[in-house]
Amino acid sequence: MEFVAIDFETTGYENGGTNEPWQLGVAVVRGGRVVDTMEFFFDVEGAPERAHGPDALGTLQSSFEVWAPLLEGRRLVAHNIATERTILTRTAPLTNWGPWTDTLKLAKARYPRLPSYALGELCGMFGLVPQVEGRTWHDGLYDAVACANLALWLSSL
Repeated sequence: MEFVAIDFETTGYENGGTNEPWQLGVAVVRGGRVVDTMEFFFDVEGAPERAHGPDALGTLQSSFEVWAPLLEGRRLVAHNIATERTILTRTAPLTNWGPWTDTLKLAKARYPRLPSYALGELCGMFGLVPQVEGRTWHDGLYDAVACANLALWLSSL
């Protein structure tokens, strides 16, 4: 099984602004394990200070050629795919992203009566909390690895 788990962190819609991505976390899965991880920061207004460092790529659109080849033509996995699919479609509307797998929908189908389906709660319940040095929840890289772990676990049942 091969797929790419992704997670965007965004600025949100606060103060009437647009929901702009400032971080993309990527976890590549092959042979039943995470084999590579990457992250990309986008220099957008409203992003946290760490997104404006020397590794910031500029806007999502201007750095498309850097990160898009990692995702195009591959199975994409995300937890509650709405945000990720919306951002990718807005960035490149003519690109055929996916196929998609939503770990939120998978978890609800396998376990219809859980008290929570939040990524962190599910990973905690199933003993899948990732170990990514210096990172925690709501970090794109951390959440992408967590999503990959959850997808692997749910697909192994």
